[in-house]
Amino acid sequence: MKDQSKTNQELFEELSSLKQKNKELNRSESERNRAEPEVIQAEKDWGNIFQAISHPTVILDPHHVIVAANKAVVSASGMSAKDLVGRKCYEIFHGKDTVSPPKCCPMESLLASGCFETEDMEMEAFEGVFLVSCTPVFDQKGCVEKIIHIATDITKRKQAEEALQKSEEKYRNLFENANEAIFVVQDGKLVFLNPMTAEITGYSEEELMSRPFAEFIYQDDRDMVLGRHIKRMKGEELPHVYSFRIIHKEGNIIWGELNVVLINWKDKAATLNFLSDITERRQVEEQLQQTLESLRRSFDTTIQVMISAIEIRDPYTSGHQIRSANIARAIAKEMDFSQDIIEAIRMAGPIHDIGKLSVPAEILSKPGRLTDIEFSLIKQHTLKGYEMLKDVESPWPLAEIVYQHHERMDGSGYPRGLKGEEILMEARILSVADVVEAMASHRPYRAGLGIDAALNEIEKNRRIFYDNTVADACLRLFREKGFKLEAA
Repeated sequence: MKDQSKTNQELFEELSSLKQKNKELNRSESERNRAEPEVIQAEKDWGNIFQAISHPTVILDPHHVIVAANKAVVSASGMSAKDLVGRKCYEIFHGKDTVSPPKCCPMESLLASGCFETEDMEMEAFEGVFLVSCTPVFDQKGCVEKIIHIATDITKRKQAEEALQKSEEKYRNLFENANEAIFVVQDGKLVFLNPMTAEITGYSEEELMSRPFAEFIYQDDRDMVLGRHIKRMKGEELPHVYSFRIIHKEGNIIWGELNVVLINWKDKAATLNFLSDITERRQVEEQLQQTLESLRRSFDTTIQVMISAIEIRDPYTSGHQIRSANIARAIAKEMDFSQDIIEAIRMAGPIHDIGKLSVPAEILSKPGRLTDIEFSLIKQHTLKGYEMLKDVESPWPLAEIVYQHHERMDGSGYPRGLKGEEILMEARILSVADVVEAMASHRPYRAGLGIDAALNEIEKNRRIFYDNTVADACLRLFREKGFKLEAA
């Protein structure tokens, strides 16, 4: 009985154990049933994300076999997902004739080296250039179970990089082979320069970049160049092109023409400079200037001889011409004309009545009213003056200025009845000055009418007889700026 009782106890204990296990199994089954929808939903979400990836993406086993492929791979390869699964990835990405992974395959490198960091490579596939990255997924034992293989289309980026490289090569060739010095100045030093910079100055690249830029500038030009540089760096508007002298390493002076632009260099303000050696050009210009000065002195002498000849014959006419010339030059300066026009007036003014040498002296100095014939002879002086000067070589149209100084803007003047723009500006200026001086000064046949009467005449007939801008400048000179007519 005792043994039977013991057996029953053991059976009871076994039954209790079974019941407990059954409860645990039921509880585990219940928890599994509760968790299953979450797992299913997670798998579904992951699948949606996988398919939504815009880059061609596959999941591989450690033997390069595709176990899953997203829509981007299907679209790019032209194969269905069913046909892709089970194929070797290198057949898809490197061509159907590929029988083994390329040596540059990131998977091979990843599996062989044990380095599981993402590796990138460029490869041609799907009619383009792709960047491939491989990321491993490990099992519980730490072994590679799967590999996520993502291909990113970098065709456009590659094309842009190649275009940029070609552009850089082109500009590098231009920069290195330029016939002018190209350099960047920042914080008072050269921080970048081309070979021609060293060639023009005679200094090495190291010498140029190790010393302040100002040390290479000729001392007399240093303040000017540095002053311009400081103003430009402050944002002031200055001419971009100017010339200055540079000290060559051998000690001689060279002339440089600089074209400078304000830029940013490595996130700091700087100037980009283009410097041409114009030493020979400056030497030629100086020689030409000297020749021109010599010609001007000779021409001045010729003009002075003409004035003296007129003065001997008729002192009155000579004084009138010089005073008219002074007024005309002052008007031209007031109108801010170029030095060339001012010089033309300076030369033409004192001889604008040179044609009166052909008029009998008794007519020029006649105290009474002139007859029509006598006046017609007087009017011929512009033509006679033109004929005297037309063959004289000069950088200015002296003969035409003399010929036109009695023309009027409305065409009522003489001898050709020119009007408006047909009349040279120098002649328009000289005509106003001629009238002012003639009316204000004494004549053999009348007393002077005074400067007020002369200015009233100019004011009254501006735009009619006289160029309005010239007339206005003349009126400003006398009425606002205190210009005085020289005494006869």
